[in-house]
Amino acid sequence: MSVTQFMEHHFRHFNARETLAAAKAWKRHVEQGGKMLLCVAGAMSTAELGISLSRVIRAGWVHAISCTAANFEEDLFNLVSHDDYKVLPNYRDLSP
Repeated sequence: MSVTQFMEHHFRHFNARETLAAAKAWKRHVEQGGKMLLCVAGAMSTAELGISLSRVIRAGWVHAISCTAANFEEDLFNLVSHDDYKVLPNYRDLSP
């Protein structure tokens, strides 16, 4: 089942249905030659947002990004140096 099929089957009401409508409008807009600006806010580093964004950028679905940069740089570092990236347990503890 594709993501589109999943959404069409499960996203039937309220905000879920609006999300489906927005996704279809985005697709139509880009297919008709339109350009998309993606606005991102908040800490998305744990979602490895760069992996998803790189795919939609390469596919021509996103043409510009406006971002608050809240932890976005961490995701970019992770995307570039994923194999060398180290997770620091207890990173809030400044004593060590």
